[in-house]
Amino acid sequence: MNEIASLFLELKSQELFKEWNKHHAKAYLTHFFSAMSSGKEPTTSWEIGLYDPQSGKITVFVKLKEDFAIKPEDDVFKQETTTIEELDVEKARLSCNEALDIFKERKEEFFPKEVCGDGFVVLQTLDQKVLWNFTFITKTLKFVNLKINAQSAEVEGNQTIDLVLK
Repeated sequence: MNEIASLFLELKSQELFKEWNKHHAKAYLTHFFSAMSSGKEPTTSWEIGLYDPQSGKITVFVKLKEDFAIKPEDDVFKQETTTIEELDVEKARLSCNEALDIFKERKEEFFPKEVCGDGFVVLQTLDQKVLWNFTFITKTLKFVNLKINAQSAEVEGNQTIDLVLK
């Protein structure tokens, strides 16, 4: 069992989750999120998102030292036609550290002139593929994004977005 699957299993064993789940029985796992430093180190604990299709809202559980905290449910940031896909953590064969190593190895290939600042990583399912989705802001005020398949370790996509219009 991978680190992410173990963490989700730990969450599901918590009384906090069990009580919440009684009122959100149709909710399903959608993502794991962590902020990252410019040194490519996690700066926050994992946040675990579950989407409730009945309410159309997402609830986030945050890993603390010994247990979990719950954030108030919130609207989902998505386009009207976008489907919120379920995340099957067992399909994430690649650990976050392994995916981060790929990001570091391939960064110069995709973003040769960019110096990364802080960012974040999301493990999610997009277009039926489980992806490690890394996004960092650069010193030139751009977002650089690299999507790495969590099953095959292949780069699935890259993108640079200017934050300042010229």
